[in-house]
Amino acid sequence: MHNVAMFIFVLLAILLLVVFWQYILAGLGLWVLVLIMRAVINWTLADPKPNYPRKPVQTRPVAKPVTTRPEPKSKPARELPAPDYLPRWTANRRLDAGREHAQWQKKFDNAAQ
Repeated sequence: MHNVAMFIFVLLAILLLVVFWQYILAGLGLWVLVLIMRAVINWTLADPKPNYPRKPVQTRPVAKPVTTRPEPKSKPARELPAPDYLPRWTANRRLDAGREHAQWQKKFDNAAQ
């Protein structure tokens, strides 16, 4: 049984070679032609290796991790105002601001009429 399968396989391979011999030869010829063309291009058209040392491509330097907080160079020209001077947005102040805005809006709408 094994010999029969092997015989059929060999007959099929021979049949394929007989039928497609032209395509097989054309493929081999193209392969050899490409190899020859690549060799000719490498020998004639390709740039020869430079005889001077090439500089490496310059890349960005690696950032160094910051380990300590930098100290301020100089003091500001004038100090910040005292905390008592700064306005505080309390609930009452927000309410007053809302009321002032409503009054302004009412005056604006009346003036537009």
